[in-house]
Amino acid sequence: MYKLIFTMPLGKSKKLILGNLELSYPSGEIVNYLATSGLPDWQRPEDQWSRGKGPIPAGQYEIPSEAYWLETRGVEGLFYHITPDPVGAGERIRSELGIHYDANAPGTSGCIGLINREGWDGFCRRMAKIASLGVKTLSLKVQY
Repeated sequence: MYKLIFTMPLGKSKKLILGNLELSYPSGEIVNYLATSGLPDWQRPEDQWSRGKGPIPAGQYEIPSEAYWLETRGVEGLFYHITPDPVGAGERIRSELGIHYDANAPGTSGCIGLINREGWDGFCRRMAKIASLGVKTLSLKVQY
């Protein structure tokens, strides 16, 4: 089974905290990508429910193996939409989260952003290959 795991140490920092997005193959092969979620100074555990600023909340999600093009500033390119959408309830709700290249200012509004272009391009190629095998979705675990 193909799966993704995003990990990142949460804490108080004026600088962007970096984490890891791990892509696992059924064969046991693992590929790691430098990634982040949230904005600098908004990457503490209590910020997971801060809309537009905090990191993606910990939990179990799914992403499609195929991305779509999104013009939104900060993404401006391929976007793998994370579901369920929205996640949470009441005051604790996040929506419109995805995996994308961290295109402009450092950090994301809650998405998982891959930091370097080479890593992002490689991730997109691997996801396209997985999609060509008939795999429609991958599980995504977010843990801190």
